[in-house]
Amino acid sequence: MKKNVFFVLVLFLTFCSYSKTIIYQQHSGNIPIGGYSEIFTDPGNTHTIQDVIKTGQFVAANSSTPNLGISPNAFWVKFTIQNQSDADKLLLEYDLPFIDEISVYEVDKDKNEVTGVHTSGDKYNFSNREYDYQNYIFSIAIKKNEIKDIYLFIKSGEQIVLPIMLGSTKSILQANHTKDIIFGIYSGIILVMLFYNLFIYSTLKDSIYLKYVVYITGIGMAQASLMGYSFQYLWPESPLMANQSVYLFSCLASIGALEFVKPFLQIKKHAPLLYKISFLFTFAYILTAILSLTGYFNISYFLVLTNAAWICIYMLLVGIVILKKRYKPALFFLIAWSPMLIGIIISVLKDINLLPANNFTNYTMPAGSALEVILLSFALADRINILKKEKEASQAKVLDALLQNELIIKNQNALLEKKVEERTKELIETNQELSATIADLKQTQTQLVSSEKMASLGQLTAGIAHQINNPINFVVSNVKPLKKDIEDIYELIQKYDNIDPVSSFQNKITEINSFKDEIDYAYLKKEIGSLLKGIEDGAERTADIIQGLTVFSRTDENILKRADITEGINSSVTLLNTQFSESGIELIKNIEPLPLIECFPGKLNQVFMNILNNAVFSIKEHKERKENGQLIITAHADNYTVYISFKDNGMGMPDYVKAKVFEPFYSTKEAGKGAGLGMSIALSIIKDHMGSIKFHTEYGKGSEFIVTLPINYTK
Repeated sequence: MKKNVFFVLVLFLTFCSYSKTIIYQQHSGNIPIGGYSEIFTDPGNTHTIQDVIKTGQFVAANSSTPNLGISPNAFWVKFTIQNQSDADKLLLEYDLPFIDEISVYEVDKDKNEVTGVHTSGDKYNFSNREYDYQNYIFSIAIKKNEIKDIYLFIKSGEQIVLPIMLGSTKSILQANHTKDIIFGIYSGIILVMLFYNLFIYSTLKDSIYLKYVVYITGIGMAQASLMGYSFQYLWPESPLMANQSVYLFSCLASIGALEFVKPFLQIKKHAPLLYKISFLFTFAYILTAILSLTGYFNISYFLVLTNAAWICIYMLLVGIVILKKRYKPALFFLIAWSPMLIGIIISVLKDINLLPANNFTNYTMPAGSALEVILLSFALADRINILKKEKEASQAKVLDALLQNELIIKNQNALLEKKVEERTKELIETNQELSATIADLKQTQTQLVSSEKMASLGQLTAGIAHQINNPINFVVSNVKPLKKDIEDIYELIQKYDNIDPVSSFQNKITEINSFKDEIDYAYLKKEIGSLLKGIEDGAERTADIIQGLTVFSRTDENILKRADITEGINSSVTLLNTQFSESGIELIKNIEPLPLIECFPGKLNQVFMNILNNAVFSIKEHKERKENGQLIITAHADNYTVYISFKDNGMGMPDYVKAKVFEPFYSTKEAGKGAGLGMSIALSIIKDHMGSIKFHTEYGKGSEFIVTLPINYTK
């Protein structure tokens, strides 16, 4: 009896020791091995395969597809397989495409020696994989009836689930072929909907279709990245893009969905508070993308899952709230969005280990997104009908309004015609009065300009008379001596005429020579030359003054012509020479050769005279000045403009005078010495020439007025 009990106990212990061994037989197909596995957590990623073989800290898995969550830790998975099939190798498939690093170690169970190592993950180029499939497939060399321990090293920034399958080459590749067909159908649906909506956008130019295209692109690429196809076909040599694509396209899809829903449901109009909340989700997804790009994958993946859960609630709430307001597109939205919401909820529940990972939970998200894309495209198509009806209703309202307006216009036209006739008569009368007033104003302006010009001449009269009197007196004083000298010459000539060549010739010559000595003939010749030179100088000075007056008071001031403004400046200076000399003012002229300019010469002469008059007045007023008065006139030109500067060392102007320099009837001179129109008229004349007049002044030091004139007059 004791022997039987002992035998049963040995059999039981033997059974327990092999109860976790995966026995693969000829027709086993694909065996999920998660339930047979044991797991060891490696927090610091410090253990080697030898350390792990020796440790006894493995914990049995609690489900057929263990979910290790989002963790910065590394994990070691251990299981034992026995091959009872005829194949000399089996395939091990890790059905989770987005994993950073996975290594498979084959260990001889009897010797505890590593007989084979396979390393892969999306941190390596796709070409490094043993099999050209989106999932990780490894060959396990194991002979018939051989037993091996398999150790898996896994580390990832995303959620770690253990959907591990063991099967023959045929069964594993056949399962992947089925997955390829499913994804091909999904991709076809996404591409058809993308191009369909892109076509509608190109036709209608409605931005909502473009936003929907962005959403379709994002959701399609996110699913392709999650299922490993983007890494396989789009960027096989870019592990960085393979890591980032899941996060970036998930964020793009979610932001695209939010931007699409806003105008589709008119959230801003129907639910303003929910509209504002949408920006929080946008910010959260932008933050997720930034964290992903900076390498914080664990936090990014957690935010992706969290945002997905909350956005499901938000979209559902938005649809219900707006549907209650009887907005028809909300019904389409809820119907279309429901499969997607269900897929997201199931996927999130699977990722947080509340639902098991299987074909149903794995494919509800792609199936839901495909169905949602199709239904929303139908909803957008219906939007065209809604817009058409709204447009027709709007056109009907516009047509009715136009008919009513036409009736109102007809009634108003008669009244308006009568009022227009009355107002036209009034306007004609007013226009006639205005024309008369403008004519009076122009005449008054002309009179003021003329008066100011004559006033300037009046102030110069005494000085001009003095300038003319001096050379005239010089001429008059030379006339009497010249007359006497000429009489002596005449008498001498007469004596020569009275000479008789026959008689007393020598006596006459002697008499003539005596007369020549008497009148000092040699001196007489010099004196006559000197007197004539004096008369000539006086005449020339008088001619210069007359010429200056002629230039200054020229009668062609209203005729546009090319003129030499140097001549105008010189004429003004000539008329003021007496004031310069009487006031002890030093005049310095630095006038370069100037081109002829298109202008009204007479008007410009008045500008120069007004500025020069003010400069002389300012210099006279500065009685505390130690140095002599000085007036510097500088002029030069470039290809387009003439620049003239009048700079004095007079009294200058205080601030309150500077502000009023160009105001009409403002003057700092005593009453009767100026009407205050000089600078106002000067500014008006310069503006008429399309030029400018500016000044710089400092009280107690002097002023400078700068006049610029275009060479060619254009108005």
